[in-house]
Amino acid sequence: MDGETCLRQAYEAIFHGDFESAIYWFGQAIAMEPGNAEYYYRGSVTCARSGKISLATNYAHKAVEINPDNQIYQLNLRTMLARQKIAEARQWLEQPVPDLERSFANLKEAAYLDPLSAEARLLLGILYRMQRNYKQALDSLQDALQLEPQLEEAKRLLHEVRAERRRILKQQYTNYNSRRNR
Repeated sequence: MDGETCLRQAYEAIFHGDFESAIYWFGQAIAMEPGNAEYYYRGSVTCARSGKISLATNYAHKAVEINPDNQIYQLNLRTMLARQKIAEARQWLEQPVPDLERSFANLKEAAYLDPLSAEARLLLGILYRMQRNYKQALDSLQDALQLEPQLEEAKRLLHEVRAERRRILKQQYTNYNSRRNR
């Protein structure tokens, strides 16, 4: 058995919806031809689709290491690194005392690494909202919707943030005018 045969087995497993087997077969192809960057790249894509971001990132790194001039491999690596940053940001947010600063840093880096990541923009919008930075929240949520127009959570949050912002502006205006009229 050679790497190409393993690759065919991997794609057959994908065709049947068996991503665990596909990942196994990509690993076998890599073991047989460890210098083949394409196997690492394809394995990375499949691992990412299966939620195995750490392994996907490792494979993406290896593909770029073997063939640093390949733009597709470089883009895949940036995308995997962005997904990893998003996952880390989620972990920081799920702590008993959420670490907003680390989450912000990870999400900003994710948005830089993958400018097409609607998820990074959505989470940034949520964090900005938590800080009552409504302009940044609105900008981030609108960016998320531009990238992924069917993102229902972004639509809902955009509506809520606009309402909160209007309510706060109205309160500020009312308080200002009531003091002025005395």
